[in-house]
Amino acid sequence: MDTSDPTPETETKVEDWEDLKELFGRAADQYECDNANEALPLLRGVIHECHRFLLLYEDTSVLFAEPSRFRSKSPELISFNKPPKKCCSTCKESPTAFHAILGTALFLFGNLIAQDPSRALPDEPSTAVTYWLAALDVFETGENLPSRTSGRGCVAPEDWRMAIVCGRTLLCVADEALTLASDPAAPPPLPEPRWPSPAASPFAAIAMRRPPTSRRISLATAVPHELLLFAMDQFTRGIFHMPHPVHDDAVAANSQARPFSRAKELFTIAHEVLALAERLPAPAERRRWAAWADSVLNQMDMEGDTARDEWRGPVMRVRGRCWLVVGTAGVEDIEAGAEEQGWDAVLDSEDAEDAREGLARAVEFFERAVGSAKGKFGTEEMEMDEELKAEEELCIFLAEALLTLANLTKEEDKREGLYKRAQLLSGDAFEGMEVDE
Repeated sequence: MDTSDPTPETETKVEDWEDLKELFGRAADQYECDNANEALPLLRGVIHECHRFLLLYEDTSVLFAEPSRFRSKSPELISFNKPPKKCCSTCKESPTAFHAILGTALFLFGNLIAQDPSRALPDEPSTAVTYWLAALDVFETGENLPSRTSGRGCVAPEDWRMAIVCGRTLLCVADEALTLASDPAAPPPLPEPRWPSPAASPFAAIAMRRPPTSRRISLATAVPHELLLFAMDQFTRGIFHMPHPVHDDAVAANSQARPFSRAKELFTIAHEVLALAERLPAPAERRRWAAWADSVLNQMDMEGDTARDEWRGPVMRVRGRCWLVVGTAGVEDIEAGAEEQGWDAVLDSEDAEDAREGLARAVEFFERAVGSAKGKFGTEEMEMDEELKAEEELCIFLAEALLTLANLTKEEDKREGLYKRAQLLSGDAFEGMEVDE
């Protein structure tokens, strides 16, 4: 029986893995602090190190897999009287931990390139979607690792962080596809670059490790609604396995854990899905995804996040926007029906009732947001000019909801009351709004 210590090669692997995690943590911290100049070279370093590991290991989970210290050199006798032992140990790291780091680094790098393409070095792609598509390839590869799919080895915890970032990456690709589709004059997306050898390009190394049977997402064929469906699956899985809030003392005790806020994760998901839903061309799709975003925010409400001042205002404001999208999604069809059948008949329809219900909820949430404490993603207070801008934007949303609700209200007294409230909020801007007489 071999009871020797792990080999130097194994120790080197563990050290390399710990160094990579430390480097990624620093890069993520700088990104969260909106310090692009510091985050970019750190993320570049993460991708470089991951590229090296991709060339060395077909299954990169060997970097942090626990060695078998007590493996017999001779075949072990099989006893037919005892049932085989089942592995019941829990993995120290998820088998997809490496791919979560590389995929997230590519996702964040792509976001920075999207803000300013000139940040890319001469030998780096200057289009953000290239990094996002590569991140999706990495996540797909991680999901299909032999150490994950074989059913052997330790019990692996679900990598909820990778699922969340994968969903957010899908949203970025969907947004890019939507931008291309909404501009008929836009040139078609460029074909996939022809990368040099895997040794010379991390993108070629990623493609080399990609499962051969996987269906790769392409910007040329991407459909935003379908990508949202894929993203919803990832978000649902990630949210299910995401840890629930714990007391501050417990968080402080676990000093090695990466900073984590369930409320922030949920708010970010809902906010990004809503931003895409507002741009979708089909009313039914806008309604569906705005309602889904609201369901995520409602989960924050049920978990008590909106009882805290830092979240009450932002959550109520975004929930109001969700219901504004739901309420206005069918307005064009209602107006078209009114031209054919008359307003009295259309305003008594089920579609008009659903629209009024959505708009009434939007008004309710916007009014609850007025005067609430405001925070930026629940982490720091807004500056005074940002607060004034947010308050002005909130008044515009509320006025729009009131005006649209008034246009769909049959009772004259109630309708006039809604018009007056909208006028008080919007002032001179009310003259430019569409009022149905």
